[in-house]
Amino acid sequence: MAVQPSSNLGEQPLGRTRADQNQVEVGRRVTGSSSFFRGLAYGFALLRGILIVAIILILFNVFVATVFSIDGQSMYPSFENGQFILVDRLTYQFSPPARGDVIVLRFPGDPAHRNFIKRVIGLPGEKVEIRNNVVLIDDQPIEENYLPAFTPTDPNLIVELRGDEVFAMGDNRPNSNDSRFIGPIPVKNIIGVSRAVLSGPAFGFIAQPAF
Repeated sequence: MAVQPSSNLGEQPLGRTRADQNQVEVGRRVTGSSSFFRGLAYGFALLRGILIVAIILILFNVFVATVFSIDGQSMYPSFENGQFILVDRLTYQFSPPARGDVIVLRFPGDPAHRNFIKRVIGLPGEKVEIRNNVVLIDDQPIEENYLPAFTPTDPNLIVELRGDEVFAMGDNRPNSNDSRFIGPIPVKNIIGVSRAVLSGPAFGFIAQPAF
């Protein structure tokens, strides 16, 4: 007896079933969601890093050191208009100013709260005298090697400094508005001491003059 071939011997049709397609779609959605959340986490981590760096820079600028731009000629030729200088805010929190320090300060009573750059000449408790273009500290003349020869220093005056004041002048004496005209500077008005020039041919650390 002949056997007829059967057309339904349990063979499955080629191609994907609806269930397979649904699983593929679900897999795609899961993979897409994972990528989105990974990107979101990366973005938050990046933002947090930027905020931390910004906070560190702000704290450094306020408490440790600040870059200032010189505006004017009151310290010429030691410093020139437009130069950038690094100002150390931290040192005077632990030690007093020294003679010859180049400081950034605010003059008392200045309504504009401007920053000025000057050199410390007289220290707390000293007597500062200008006599015939010579600066005397406690009746002893000082040698100012950082000034060009024959730099005039006037007017003649005598100032007794209190225990919390310094006497500061610009190196460009004929063109400097300083303690000769405004009076002594309270130490609390000093922002910091200049440590380095950051631009121009004078780039480098600022030397401390000897007295």
